[in-house]
Amino acid sequence: MAKSKKETEEKIINRISRIEGQMRGLRLMVESKKDCSSIINQVLAVREAVAALGAEILQNSLVCNITERKKIDEKQIRALIKMQ
Repeated sequence: MAKSKKETEEKIINRISRIEGQMRGLRLMVESKKDCSSIINQVLAVREAVAALGAEILQNSLVCNITERKKIDEKQIRALIKMQ
């Protein structure tokens, strides 16, 4: 079943909220002087979350009006935005 535009928008907004939480956690880790490997792991998690957000936005044409109706797979998107 296809998702409505409202459901898709809510899903994307939820992803953004999770990323905001990850970023707050990252700031707290730096402020509390957590070990470097923990901070780097969190940075990588945020990076992956942002890449997934970009993929979701492009795949659903919510923000980007893609003229072709063809779906873009996540691997293509990651290569396109050079996140991985």
